[in-house]
Amino acid sequence: MKKFFYSLIAGALVLSCTMEPKYEIDGNINGLNSGSAVLSKIVEGELVTVDSVVIENGTFTFEGSIENPELYVISFSDTLDEIQLFLENVDITIKVDIDSIKGAEIAGSVLNTSFKSFNDELLTYNMQFRALYNEYIQANMSGDSQKVKEIEEEYGKVEEMQMAYIEKFVKENSGSIIAPYLTLRYLSRRDIDKLEEVMSSFSPELLESQYYKTLKERVDIMKRVAVGQPYVDFTLNDTTGTPIALSSYIGGKYILLDFWAAWCSPCRKENPNLVANYAKYKDRGFEIFGVSFDKTREDWVKAIKDDGITWPQVSDLKYWSSEAGKLYAIRSIPQNVLLDKDGIIIAKNLKGDDLGAKLAELLD
Repeated sequence: MKKFFYSLIAGALVLSCTMEPKYEIDGNINGLNSGSAVLSKIVEGELVTVDSVVIENGTFTFEGSIENPELYVISFSDTLDEIQLFLENVDITIKVDIDSIKGAEIAGSVLNTSFKSFNDELLTYNMQFRALYNEYIQANMSGDSQKVKEIEEEYGKVEEMQMAYIEKFVKENSGSIIAPYLTLRYLSRRDIDKLEEVMSSFSPELLESQYYKTLKERVDIMKRVAVGQPYVDFTLNDTTGTPIALSSYIGGKYILLDFWAAWCSPCRKENPNLVANYAKYKDRGFEIFGVSFDKTREDWVKAIKDDGITWPQVSDLKYWSSEAGKLYAIRSIPQNVLLDKDGIIIAKNLKGDDLGAKLAELLD
């Protein structure tokens, strides 16, 4: 009897060891009978392949285990579109048409049902942005400055509504991994207090997620480069490949740390304002230190020449992975940071007339 009892325990232990939580994705793609399906993880904005399977008669299957739910991507050979989904240890079924990959039907996952609901609502705002953009182009081409101003104001209102919706959705889903993900993707440019308020609503179990940890790191960086804090030094190469440290310009002048790129249209539109202010104040205690988010030296150098830029320029040509950009929590460009003569941050994102007014206050 004892032997029988112990054998039952041993069997249960073996079974428990093999019953590790796992996911299974069963997909059916109409219009693609062969080829391959690739499952990738998003790591620091880049896709890293996790698994690849052969498509047979329009079907494919992924199996595995994941420690915490995360956003993954499924792509297919010879197609550009992809399916985004939150992967978790459940059985997931996907039905998709090769001509409408983004319209894939994902079943079996509460996370993905919620994610789809969010994206469907977000699409309505994106359609409004698209319509306003088309109106903006037409008004610009016809020279209707009043209409342009009205469209810009309406765009701002829609943008506020969109942000309010995202914040509301995040708070209503504060126990889901979707909350820190959406906060990181859409709300991480908010001010520190607002960001910390949103993060404080997350359930305790989410604090170990990669999304929360990335948010926490971002908040720490934002605090380190907030107005009133000393500058953070870095060294990057100029256009000739010579290393230049920001610290070599600190002392005796106000420094505008300007983040931009040749491919950034708003940056290029702002450059004439920088050129004008630089010409006016460069001999009166003002310097600009440009940091480019470009990918190629050729584009960077051409933009410097075309825009008449004569102030110091540096870059590591790493695009959005710019090391200096990470140090200053830069998530969009153009952005700038104004340092006083001792290297203390005294203002941020001064553009257009605001920059001229501030320089006049300091130097006139």
